[in-house]
Amino acid sequence: MTWRATCVECGATRAWSHPQAAGAEQCSCPAGGNLALMPPLGPAARSALLAAIADGDATHWRYAPLLPAPRPTAGGRAGIRLPVGWTPLIDCGVQGASGGGVRLLVKDETRNPSGSLKDRASDVVVAAARARGVTAFVAASTGNAAASLACIGAAAGVAITILVPATVPPAKLAQIRAYGATVRRVAGSYDDAWELAAQVARHTGLHNRSTGINPVTREGKKTCALEIAEQMGWQAPDWVVVPTGDGNILSAIWKGFCELRTLGLIGTLPRLVAAQAAASDAIARAHWGAGGAGLDPAIAVDAKSADTLADSISVSWPRDRAAALAALRDSRGLAVTVTEAEIVAGVRALASRFGLFVEPSSAAAFAAFERVARSGHFEAGQRVVCLATGTGLKDLRAVAADTDEAALVAAGDWRAVADALPLATGTGG
Repeated sequence: MTWRATCVECGATRAWSHPQAAGAEQCSCPAGGNLALMPPLGPAARSALLAAIADGDATHWRYAPLLPAPRPTAGGRAGIRLPVGWTPLIDCGVQGASGGGVRLLVKDETRNPSGSLKDRASDVVVAAARARGVTAFVAASTGNAAASLACIGAAAGVAITILVPATVPPAKLAQIRAYGATVRRVAGSYDDAWELAAQVARHTGLHNRSTGINPVTREGKKTCALEIAEQMGWQAPDWVVVPTGDGNILSAIWKGFCELRTLGLIGTLPRLVAAQAAASDAIARAHWGAGGAGLDPAIAVDAKSADTLADSISVSWPRDRAAALAALRDSRGLAVTVTEAEIVAGVRALASRFGLFVEPSSAAAFAAFERVARSGHFEAGQRVVCLATGTGLKDLRAVAADTDEAALVAAGDWRAVADALPLATGTGG
């Protein structure tokens, strides 16, 4: 059996065997919809998947039978294969009354090679394209996908061109440049960079890895859901809270769980929560506009100028909006917006309570978790997974003020330090 490609707008389906050289693949329908790829999911696929998992590969390639690319071997300029995926699912315990009495688990994607979940997409995109002889790529990004593609590209020995908005956080820009990619800042927003990347790909033949237009990105990201289910003993959590900008991670998480249920490896599906910044809430507004229940994925999503500290989810025009909205509808999910103050508080709460230092977009998911818990939608005893999609080292603005609050003491003045210790601190002996 072969893979199939289905338009998320009109539903037209066709056979699909490999990515186009240009990376960009959309339906020829008037809406120009994104494509959703579907692997064969019969008994043979189930057997192949379980055999691959049994091989013990501690990366996301343990799910190779469900991916549209051959498992890469060590090679390329660096002579290595980076260990993408199989990140920890951290049990943060049962939360108190303010947390709805649920068990909170955090999928820590900061452990990926470039520090974000986007490595899953970049790794599969590069592997699939290299199998067809592609050696040069372009992508638009708010920063994480760019650093990811630059990182994976450096190991694979391929040329990477990156377009980022002029407002990209300095740490992310430095990381991208360190990997050796060609970087250009675009005088405009992420959406402007996305459009420019599409133009560059059309005119130069570079393989476009950008979100939405390249359907293979969703295939890489879905492995996060496959891991969650396996790490939970082949069970789905009750809820998954996903930082949401373009909507591609949201649709990928849903796709991964749905494929596992079709294969008979899990019996239930989770409900999704799309966590958006209030200043970048296009998907939430569209979901609410449909009553938060049913939605025709072809419904227009109103663009809104986005300006949020959570730059990874700062998107005016979500590029995977139809698939994301369908995932919310089909999962009976929720769309939640959080304020900038809640995002900053989320960064500090995850770090101080659980030892997890995440970037603002990941903190938006935790802030959304707290909002949903307060609203009573969670039931005590349920298991809720929050995705920590990127490390806090990529964007220090949320905690920058804390560096000014560290008191200065004189060298040798141990009493000044002792006076600041908590009363319960022992003196030793």
